[in-house]
Amino acid sequence: MSKLPPVGALWIGGSLTWLEQLCLKSFVAHGHETTLFTYGDVKGVPEEVKVRDGREILDTDNFVRHARTESVALFSDLFRFHMIKKIPGIIYVDTDVYCLRPVDMDEQNLFGYESMERERGRLNGAILRLAPDSPLLEGMLKFMEDEFPLPQWLSPAMRREASERRLDGNPMHVSEMPWGIWGPLGISSVARQTGEIKHAKLPEYFYPVHFKERRKLFRRPIEVQRCLTDNSYTIHMWAPIKRFSAKRFAGLCPPYSYIGHQLALHGVDPERAPAMHNLATQQD
Repeated sequence: MSKLPPVGALWIGGSLTWLEQLCLKSFVAHGHETTLFTYGDVKGVPEEVKVRDGREILDTDNFVRHARTESVALFSDLFRFHMIKKIPGIIYVDTDVYCLRPVDMDEQNLFGYESMERERGRLNGAILRLAPDSPLLEGMLKFMEDEFPLPQWLSPAMRREASERRLDGNPMHVSEMPWGIWGPLGISSVARQTGEIKHAKLPEYFYPVHFKERRKLFRRPIEVQRCLTDNSYTIHMWAPIKRFSAKRFAGLCPPYSYIGHQLALHGVDPERAPAMHNLATQQD
């Protein structure tokens, strides 16, 4: 087998919880050189994970946040494309993506559908690699240069409101637009425009546990195992599950659950890194 591609992730300030520690360690365990790019003082990074200053990729203090949730997901969306541009061949992963097996696929363009519920499906960028000359890469970087966009894929009502505000001299900021405007919505739309949608993998590859089924991760392992196939490489564990952890399990996780088993497997003690911090810092 050829050398596995490196993976890179992002975290902005504060401490990692058991979820991020588990997911990062899972890539290391399967042979991937794993780097966490950070801004500010980040604690709780597993010693096996390399740490680099995020300013090597984007030297900025403008951490674009979603207006309603204060999440830094918008900045995370921006960062991943700049990281991929600067480090050809690297795979970007969100810190809530768990590695089931080495991601040893040879494709330069690596991404997948998070769901196929609608006629055309919806992509996600939680695990993402693009060729250096990818039109999708260039298209997303170009799109994200404007923090007051008016994309065609906005709903008619939202586009009408954004157009009216622009005419009134009060343009709508990207942080006021629907969740995923620089993420799944943008990636899906641009990939269709460039034709690179043909590279997208089915949900079983990277997103075998749907967002709506995320609480299965806190149940008996068999419930998650039924979602997996021979094509499954990762599980998106969906960071909002930490809210459920905080509410029902004091920031921890049932030891009998699927996640509980994985924590034991990778030597992560949830009591040393409970999911009780401000969830606005989550990266996806």
